[in-house]
Amino acid sequence: MPQGESDNRFNDNVRIRPDWAALTAEFDALPKQVLRRDEGDLYHQGWIFRGHKRESYGLKPSIERAHPYCEWAEAEYRVLSEFRSKARMHLDPAQIPAMDDKLGWLAVMQHYGAPTRLLDFTYSPYVALYFALRNRDKKESDHVEVWGIDAAALRERAGIRSKEADKKSREQRGEPHKGGKVSFSLEDMTSSLQNAQEDDDSWGKLIREALDPGGIRREHFNRNGFVAVALPPLQNSRLSSQQGIFLFNGAQDLPFESSLDFMMQDVEEEWYKRFRIPENALEKLEEQLFRFNIHDLSLFPDVEGLAGFVRQKIRLHW
Repeated sequence: MPQGESDNRFNDNVRIRPDWAALTAEFDALPKQVLRRDEGDLYHQGWIFRGHKRESYGLKPSIERAHPYCEWAEAEYRVLSEFRSKARMHLDPAQIPAMDDKLGWLAVMQHYGAPTRLLDFTYSPYVALYFALRNRDKKESDHVEVWGIDAAALRERAGIRSKEADKKSREQRGEPHKGGKVSFSLEDMTSSLQNAQEDDDSWGKLIREALDPGGIRREHFNRNGFVAVALPPLQNSRLSSQQGIFLFNGAQDLPFESSLDFMMQDVEEEWYKRFRIPENALEKLEEQLFRFNIHDLSLFPDVEGLAGFVRQKIRLHW
C-alpha cells in the first residue's frame, strides 16, 4: 500500500458533494463546538475536521508515515529525545514548553515539521477544505476530501476507556471501587466554575496518562484502542489562526486508524463523515474560500503565509 494511504476501513459515511451549496449545507447542519450544561454537569458537543488532497489518504500521523516498518512509539521516543535535547539552542524562550510537558513538545515538533503522533484537525470545516485544496498538484485526478469527526463522541469514548483502565488498575492493587461523579446543584453559585475547573483538570490528567500509558493502562489501550482530542495550553500563532486541535493515539502497539476503529466500534450514532469533492469543482471552491478570507495569509500569519497569499492572488485574480 502506498505510504499515507488508507486501508479503507472507514467507508460507510462517504458523501460526494459537487459544489459550494451542497457542501456548505452539510457543514452547517453539523453541531457547532460548544460547552453545554445538562442537569448540573458540563458536556461538550461539536465536530472537528481535516482536509486531504486525495480521497485515498488515510488518517495517518507523520510518525507512522516516516517510520512505516517499525513501532511508532519507539520512533517517537527517539525523535522527541533528539529534538528536545537541541531545541533550546534554536527556539525563542517563549516557545519552549516545560521539560515534562510532552504534549507541548509534540506540538512544537509538529509545528516545525518533525514527525509526531499528532494528527492536525480544525474546528472549522472551511479551513479543513482549504488545506485539502492548498498547493494541490494539478495532475491529481482523485477527489479531495474533508473528514469530519464528532469530537464529543470521541471525547466520551476516550473517557470511558480511561475509566476502564483505572478500574482495572485499582482491582489489581486491591483498592475499593470509587463512587460516581458528584453533581453540583444549579442553585450553588460556585458550581459552574468548580465543575468547569474539575472537568479541565480531569481531562488534563487523562491526556497526560494517555501520552505515556503504563502497565494495565497500556495493555487496555492496546486491546481496545484509544484516541483522544488534545490541545496544548500554550499555542502558536498558526495553530490559533487555523482554529487547530490535535488527535493522538494512546495505543502504542496499534496504528492510528486501528486504534480509532477499535475504540469507536460499538458507537451506534454516526460519529464520522467523509465529504468528497470532484476535481472540476475545486477552483470555484477556492475562489469562494478566498472571498470569505480563508487563504494563506489568514491561516499562516507570517512571511511564508504572505508569499503563499501573493502566489494565490496571481493564480486566481491576476
